[in-house]
Amino acid sequence: MVTPVAPEIDSALDHPDPREAVERVKRVVQRRLLHVYPRARIIRTEFFNHSFAPDMLMTWDADERRVERRVYLRTSPDPMVLAADVMLLDQEQQPLVVPLASLTEGSDRNRLGAVAQERHTLILEPSGLGALPPHLDTHSVAALASDALVEGGRGVMADQQVDHFLAAIESGVGAARQGVTEHTRTALDEVARHTVPTTARRMSTFMAAMWQGSGRSLGDFPGDVPFRSSLDRTSLSLLLTSDEIDNEDFWRRIRPLVDVKTLLGTGIRDTANLQHFMRSVVRTWKGHVCMIVEDEPSSSQLGAPWRWALMDRRLGLRGPGFVAYIAGSRRNLGFPEDYPAPLLAQVRRRADRFSIPLTAIRMLVTNRSIGYDGPGDDVTHDPQLDGISAALGREEGVIETLALTPTGASLRCSFTSRTASPPGARTLLTYTDLLGTALRLLLDLSESDSEQLQRVIDADASDAPDWAQPGLFE
Repeated sequence: MVTPVAPEIDSALDHPDPREAVERVKRVVQRRLLHVYPRARIIRTEFFNHSFAPDMLMTWDADERRVERRVYLRTSPDPMVLAADVMLLDQEQQPLVVPLASLTEGSDRNRLGAVAQERHTLILEPSGLGALPPHLDTHSVAALASDALVEGGRGVMADQQVDHFLAAIESGVGAARQGVTEHTRTALDEVARHTVPTTARRMSTFMAAMWQGSGRSLGDFPGDVPFRSSLDRTSLSLLLTSDEIDNEDFWRRIRPLVDVKTLLGTGIRDTANLQHFMRSVVRTWKGHVCMIVEDEPSSSQLGAPWRWALMDRRLGLRGPGFVAYIAGSRRNLGFPEDYPAPLLAQVRRRADRFSIPLTAIRMLVTNRSIGYDGPGDDVTHDPQLDGISAALGREEGVIETLALTPTGASLRCSFTSRTASPPGARTLLTYTDLLGTALRLLLDLSESDSEQLQRVIDADASDAPDWAQPGLFE
């Protein structure tokens, strides 16, 4: 849908005060760019229509670095005048030039397009700026294509060219997901023609991942396979926020292309595709610590419980009344809260219910602690433990246990901080082992919650094998 920008520019230029007219024009362009790309920070400079000094500086964060694109406003719609201006600009800055009126048609316009492509410059006409889709909380392929133009577009783009580019990318991504060659190739050609090489590589990486996810061999991919070992966070964000892909095999093939650091950088919250993706990695990804906290106000906005979510760059499983965060290091989770110690009888019931062996138990009575452990075997039902409990009047609170996970790994569970981690600062356990054991032992789960937990973190026990072809960038 085109949002007319030219009338706003014309109205701003009609102001009788030239200085005010310039400021109004800048505000129109700035407002529209932020409307389609709100993650940017745009600063207006004191210059206007200058040969090489930008009218605005647009910056944004990408993969933990700051990226800058300079924005130039031009009063002349003459393609040859603009071509001469483009030659003066630093192509390393990938300039974005916005003429304040539509360009005149003809061969000169085509020549300007060739110069702009060569100089990594985007000439975005007012109608083209208006054709870029507004930012939505739910991302789409069109939004990814629009972001690609704002970040690294090149050539001359009016509304027709923008619409054609967006449609080609949307069709191409859908084709790549289905493993269809023709429209995938068309989209890759559009990306190569209308974006700078770094942006084109990112887009190609994303489409190659979709192609591989379809089950097609990368040897048949209708373009150069980018030399990346993983999806970047922008492409992963689009994938996880796009229309739901209810295909477990697809997510298993995507799994090797993503790591937890990239996932945490996507900035998403809770999506249907995140649930599918986490289902594919829960048995393979590993963490060191789990911390259970009471439900937070921000997490209550995420919808139904028993769903994975990202909150403040932390990965967590949200349950009824709590969030279970998981990380590779304790320092990534902050300080835990204090919780009352459950009675030994409660802990033994939980361990019995879920068949969790306890090899060590530390208890607290008033201000004295008592430890009870064995040589690695289950001490839950030792008669001696019954005797200790009886002697203490059944009032002993359990502050910590050493439990065995389903795979036989040791997990130290603290009931007073509701944290769990294996012994050893660098020891890692799969999310299934770590979360499953911690939640079942540290919380009193209802039968319904127990079933929900089983579905969420245990995934498909058959777990079909990974895609048998070579990795995406091998």
